Amino acid sequence: MSAMSSDDLKAFRIRRAPSGGRKPAPGPDIEAKILDAAEFVFGHFGFRGATTALIAKKAAIAKPHIYYYFEDKEDLYRAILERAMNMWAREMETLDTATDIQTILTRYIHKKVDFSRDHPDLSRLYANEIISGATFVGSFIEKVSTPLLLEKVTTVEAWAARGAVRPISAVDLFFCIWAMTQAYADFAGQMTIMKRKRVLDEADYDAAKATIVQLVLGGLGLARDDRRPVIGSRKPVKK
Repeated sequence: MSAMSSDDLKAFRIRRAPSGGRKPAPGPDIEAKILDAAEFVFGHFGFRGATTALIAKKAAIAKPHIYYYFEDKEDLYRAILERAMNMWAREMETLDTATDIQTILTRYIHKKVDFSRDHPDLSRLYANEIISGATFVGSFIEKVSTPLLLEKVTTVEAWAARGAVRPISAVDLFFCIWAMTQAYADFAGQMTIMKRKRVLDEADYDAAKATIVQLVLGGLGLARDDRRPVIGSRKPVKK
């Protein structure tokens, strides 16, 4: 299966083709403000609970400005999902398989945790969309996400075949990485309660990165550090 090119990725749209004849709304970066506000509102209230009035209020703009750029609430929702999916696809597409294995996986895990930290609403929105049946993103997953994933799966399988990593279900490896990293967006509320914090801070995300990297590399037989004793083991007695 051939890899999807950047041009193919740009050409695939979740949104409907915009209708012509509209002039840009006044003011700087209005569309970006609308998208940022919609990311927050849809992420917190879902498609059903969100309204264009709430989005306009969050963006601090007049409600009619939204309709200069988007047909309706569904069109705006599709635009936000497209933003999320394109970010995901770029992360997969730029996974540099030419460097050493530890570096590849470590960088990818760090990017995924950073996405959860920087775009928690997008992560939650995407999770809710999948739980609801992937009505809007199903075609994108089939035509864009799956080919990108299978390309990376082939790489991991090649590593295992030559003995560079332990044999593993490569597709499930990626599923596990996504689950572990996205938990820091989707379940951040639970984590803050259990950690007795108002919000997760940079130290929490750094610890998450280090822990997930340790688990993944260790599971693949790549993380060997004989300087640290195994937890629960006793130091050898000197005679």
